[in-house]
Amino acid sequence: MGLTFRSGDYIRHVSFGGRTIKDGEAAAIWNVNGVHKQIIGPKRKWMYNSTIRFLTRHKAESHQYIRVAHRNGNVQYIYGPSELYMNPALHDSVEVYDGIKLKSNSECIIVYEKKSAQCKKGVTESFDKVISTAVLASDTDTTEATESKISINHPYETITQKREIRGPSFFTFRK
Repeated sequence: MGLTFRSGDYIRHVSFGGRTIKDGEAAAIWNVNGVHKQIIGPKRKWMYNSTIRFLTRHKAESHQYIRVAHRNGNVQYIYGPSELYMNPALHDSVEVYDGIKLKSNSECIIVYEKKSAQCKKGVTESFDKVISTAVLASDTDTTEATESKISINHPYETITQKREIRGPSFFTFRK
C-alpha cells in the first residue's frame, strides 16, 4: 500500500491475495465468473482469481458540473459540489465542465432547447443538448455569438423552447 492514490490506469489480475482500497479511492472488481462489484474505500478486499481496476475520480466544484454518459445510453448531469468515480462497467464517459458566469445585469444568455411534444406512456422527454445557444451581450455593446447546430432525429414532434437567463447569475446546462 503506497502513499499515492491509484486511478484508472491501475489494472491487475489477482490469483489469490488482497488489496487495500484506501479512503478516497474506489475499485471495480470482476470475479472468476465475470461478476462486477464496485468498492469504495476504505476497505480491505480478499480476492481469488479476480481482476481489479482502480477507478478515476472526477470532482466538480460549486461552479462546475459533471456530465455522465451511461452505458445504456442515458446522459446524467450532476451539479457541484460533487464527485464521481468513472466505472467502465457503468459509464462510457465522465467529463467535468465549467458553467457560464454572467457578471452583471447587462449580460444575458438566450438558450433554445428542443423538447418532444409526445412520448411513449405520456412522459415528456427533454433533450440534453442545447440546440442553438449563447448570445452573450456585455455593457460595451459588443456581441459574441456562438452557435452549435445539432440535428436530432426523433420520431415524435418537437417543440423549441426559448429561455432567457439574465445576470448576475451562474448558468449550467440542465436537463
